Amino acid sequence: MKEDSTANSRDLLLESPGSNLDEYDAEPREHRRRRHKRHHDNQRHQLDKTEITIDISIANCPDPVKFCSRSEAICAALLQQFVPHFDVQQGVTFQVPIGVDRNGNTIAVDFLVDGVLFEYHPVRFFQSRKRFGDFSSREEYRSYAKVFHALTAEKRAFFHEAMRSRLTLNYFNRRRAMLDQHPLFRRTELIVATSPEEFYERVIKRFGKGYPKTMERFLKMFEDLMRTLPE
Repeated sequence: MKEDSTANSRDLLLESPGSNLDEYDAEPREHRRRRHKRHHDNQRHQLDKTEITIDISIANCPDPVKFCSRSEAICAALLQQFVPHFDVQQGVTFQVPIGVDRNGNTIAVDFLVDGVLFEYHPVRFFQSRKRFGDFSSREEYRSYAKVFHALTAEKRAFFHEAMRSRLTLNYFNRRRAMLDQHPLFRRTELIVATSPEEFYERVIKRFGKGYPKTMERFLKMFEDLMRTLPE
């Protein structure tokens, strides 16, 4: 990370508002990539002999499923495209309830794929109006921010990745603890993917058929869908 990006990265870290857009990489950036306008003529990629297309007709069904984010909708579309017999069913294979929080709100895992629970959860480092990313408290969040900006540019990447691993493990352990107390899911495997790359490696390649054989093409499909789906 260049030294002259410190001011911009600090603004993003401490003042970025909440958003339903999931990040590919949680490390602070100088700016977000601008979304391109959708063209009527879709570009076709010739990387493979057999063309793979994505049908995102989920949004057009009579009783549309409500997604919490565009990345969640993308995961659903890709699972339906590549995992045999997978279908999005509210409360059954999608938003599977596993408990309730202190306020009585239902806590759910994103997907149930071939008997395995799957959660797509990019690590959140940015403060919103109600939360402090995936940090447990305001104090933990501010401690991270203080140390991050006190480090030299060479050490920030290592510290950020270490914190990312810690927050990912904490999130997994919280979900696993709830599942261990659930009469139905206490012995059910849980997969947490924090990026499109992990989604491809841990879920698509394990359960899918006919999926892109290269990571590069899969990521291109994921990004294309991110631009295509409405906010």
